[in-house]
Amino acid sequence: MQKTEVRSAVVGTIFLGLFSIMLLSAGQTSLKFGLNSIGGVSLADGVAGLFKLLQTPWIVVGFACYGLSSILWLDVLSKLDFSLAFPMVGLTYVFTLLIGRFFFGEVVGWERMLGVAFILCGVFFLARSGASG
Repeated sequence: MQKTEVRSAVVGTIFLGLFSIMLLSAGQTSLKFGLNSIGGVSLADGVAGLFKLLQTPWIVVGFACYGLSSILWLDVLSKLDFSLAFPMVGLTYVFTLLIGRFFFGEVVGWERMLGVAFILCGVFFLARSGASG
């Protein structure tokens, strides 16, 4: 493979990783919606609580997003250096912060925003290092 083909393959895999990470965040969001709709869950509920969860559509959608994300992530892990791929998961902090703010009305202070800015900078440099070889 030529250098441009390798770079293109890495960039494509990074985008697949980003999609997988967005699915992971969508799964978390669906789980939160589902838990809010049933008033939460407790481990003390035992098997009855598990059946209640599995009968909640948002919970099922959340698990489906997790499953698909995991399958896609296997492809990413097989093609990227672990030291590049795994830190990208930090983007879930970015996505969930935005989801928390805009879907759940959570207050997002400057400390969280600064933390997200650092995460974005880190992922940017990781992506550049992967794309450049």
